[in-house]
Amino acid sequence: MKKVCVIRLAAFGDAIVVTPLFRILKEEGYHVTFHTSKYGMEVARHNPNIDAFSLHDQSIPPDERLTEYFNEFGKNFDKVINLCESIEGTLAKVPWREDFYWSKEKRHEECNKNFYDYAMELAGYPGRKGLNGELYFSNLENDLARGVKNKHKGKFLILWSLSGSSVHKAYPFSEYVAMALLNKYHDIQILTTGDSVCGMIDWKHPRTKNYSGIWPIRKSLIMTKYVDLVIGPDTGLLHAAGCYDTPKVLFLSSNTEENLSKHWHNCTNLIPPVDCHPCHRLHYGMNHCPLDEQLGVPVCTSKIKALDVFDAIEKVYLNWKDRRRVA
Repeated sequence: MKKVCVIRLAAFGDAIVVTPLFRILKEEGYHVTFHTSKYGMEVARHNPNIDAFSLHDQSIPPDERLTEYFNEFGKNFDKVINLCESIEGTLAKVPWREDFYWSKEKRHEECNKNFYDYAMELAGYPGRKGLNGELYFSNLENDLARGVKNKHKGKFLILWSLSGSSVHKAYPFSEYVAMALLNKYHDIQILTTGDSVCGMIDWKHPRTKNYSGIWPIRKSLIMTKYVDLVIGPDTGLLHAAGCYDTPKVLFLSSNTEENLSKHWHNCTNLIPPVDCHPCHRLHYGMNHCPLDEQLGVPVCTSKIKALDVFDAIEKVYLNWKDRRRVA
């Protein structure tokens, strides 16, 4: 049997982007190995199109030694598809490279490509456009997720992703919008999620359950399939929701609808009305972000109006309410 290795050292969202490729390779008769980080292994667990995993040695520095390592590692396969930096550094510029400082227009011209389509193109399948991520879960994981859903039976269940890995991936008025919704509609239930740091921006309410730093990542990922709405910035959780028809409200910041959600179903994109959007940059601090003078946060997060967020969520809620009346 032909052997192929897909290499992607990725965070959760990046790993989800490459998941359609495994099915294509399996259909072509390959024995598929996924060489990835611990995050990629979490995302791809239970994927029936992956025959073996190879966990990357994080001690290898990202320089010419890494290239040498991949070249030597690849000798064990008939085909190697290396998708490292297929987004970061390429379609999302990084500050230690010259193209980070290109004009906004030049960056947009080069970077305004769909992440999923571009990954397929780099893998050698330019005609396979329009594919979304593919996640697989065990029977137990599905049973536990259904249990959470049933616990809130009769409620409009929102999964709220509080922040991502960059400074521009957190909406500063989440609590304000959430409280307005909870006060107006008494059949809304919110589940907040994120890493342990997100616990600092969680809010307290009888119909809000705070799971930041508590739920393992796969619990959060699978819940995007079972809730009635997922809301948040450009995070792995929103990429997970993109695998399903679940309604989504996405806060855009550095990237565009073309980059992220072009092929996602039932997605409302909230676009920041600021000149710097889209910057197509990865920000590891606030050195290159225009900041809101009052809040001290990137303007792309603060200028999305709370009323627009409320309206987007309310529209999904009222559609849900109408369907329940008909049923």
